[in-house]
Amino acid sequence: MKKSIKPSRILWLFFQVLLIFTSISLVFPPQGVRIGQLVLHFPSITEIISPEPPEYADISIFTDSYDPGSIVSEEPDNLPAEPEVPVAEPDQGEEMANPPGTVADEGLLRGYIQTIEYSENDTALDIFFKSLHDLKDRNNLVRVLHYGDSQIENDRISSVLRNRLQVKFGGSGIGMFPLFSPVPHTAAVRINPSGRWTRYTPLERGQQRHNRYGLLLSYSLLDKDNTGRETEGSLTLRPSGIGYSRLQRMKELSVFLGFNDQPFLMEVKADGKVISSESLAPADSLVRISLTLPQDAKEYSFYISGMDPPEIYSLSIDDSQGVAVNNIPLRGSSGLEFTRTDKNIMMQMISEMNVGLIILQFGVNVVPNVVDDYSYYENSLFRQIAFLQSLCPDISIMVIGVSDMSARMPGGYYESYPNIEMIRDAQKRAAFRAGVPFWDLYEAMGGKNSMPAWVAANPPLGQRDYTHFSYRGSAIVGELLFNALMAGYENYLKRL
Repeated sequence: MKKSIKPSRILWLFFQVLLIFTSISLVFPPQGVRIGQLVLHFPSITEIISPEPPEYADISIFTDSYDPGSIVSEEPDNLPAEPEVPVAEPDQGEEMANPPGTVADEGLLRGYIQTIEYSENDTALDIFFKSLHDLKDRNNLVRVLHYGDSQIENDRISSVLRNRLQVKFGGSGIGMFPLFSPVPHTAAVRINPSGRWTRYTPLERGQQRHNRYGLLLSYSLLDKDNTGRETEGSLTLRPSGIGYSRLQRMKELSVFLGFNDQPFLMEVKADGKVISSESLAPADSLVRISLTLPQDAKEYSFYISGMDPPEIYSLSIDDSQGVAVNNIPLRGSSGLEFTRTDKNIMMQMISEMNVGLIILQFGVNVVPNVVDDYSYYENSLFRQIAFLQSLCPDISIMVIGVSDMSARMPGGYYESYPNIEMIRDAQKRAAFRAGVPFWDLYEAMGGKNSMPAWVAANPPLGQRDYTHFSYRGSAIVGELLFNALMAGYENYLKRL
């Protein structure tokens, strides 16, 4: 006969467990206990039984410095679907409890200006500003390289910045992009590779053939045919009808390729008609091929074949003058891979593409590593900036700080990670040590606990992983970044 457990015994066991948890919570340090690179936290008894709602950012402060004339209006035709991001989603069946008055106001956000910060030299961006100012008298192209992590994937943030700069200073096209990418590069143009392409990047250890990665920190290569036949591969480009119309214009095509031991055939077609066909000789260096595209075509294709096809470092769709903004997302990166690339290839591409500004936007991949000292990241980031500065002294560089990122706390509320501001400060110190300006995205979006306000906005400005911006939210960030740069540009003009 089975013995039943008395209710009093169950109650006594419950109190014992509660007593153990209470004892641990009383002696456990609020800041946590560090074990190696990890910091362990234990909730207090009040957090478990009756968690206090967090105080979310009040984004009404964005009404300050509102200048509707500072934004050149050209809305996209429509917004693409939200991309998948490599961060676990919270339980979709559980809604976050938001205190009242914490929803981000999209209209106020668009007009806010978070100014760029400088260490001592407030003319650090003047070389770039001068190149913009001189565009009215020169028939050339000024290029911006926007590096970042998954926060900028699918041309988020970059597309708005590109459109605003092109409306103001001229230009069109999506800029540079890889032939093969694990995620869609942009919504404005459908990029479809065909063939057995392999992507090589310093971000994926174990696959490196060499360290020539170029400006996109990756290159694409066709797998050779083991039967001894020629290898073939292609790429088609077609405007999608999504996004800004000027981004879908295709005027000039440039391709960086090379390092092939045998000749190969390269063809470019417009609506199936060959507009360029070349047999290219073996090369032990990087080669740039450029041509003007016909404007009446609906589809363009790039085709190569040969026994030893070349390494493809980038393609670009640009105008012959104005501004080009390149979106270069490095999923999983903290921005520390530049020093692992061949310097000469980087220098050649920077020179030939007339790069005027490099933007570094990283940090969300550092956040999960919660430690109490980020001097290691400061020093590592400083070395990356110094490396980029060594490529060309006439290039402006700007660091964008980490955005707010929230985790689910007891009670179902989302709060900023406790290390966000430490990472932001490490990035700022690295930038100032290198003499480059810093733009504080964390403060621009509202500071502590601002991401939940962006997620709760209607329509949402943040995704439900409480890490990434929605397309609409990334458009706001693009506006904020454009406003900050133009505020600096106006100050430059006043000094002339």
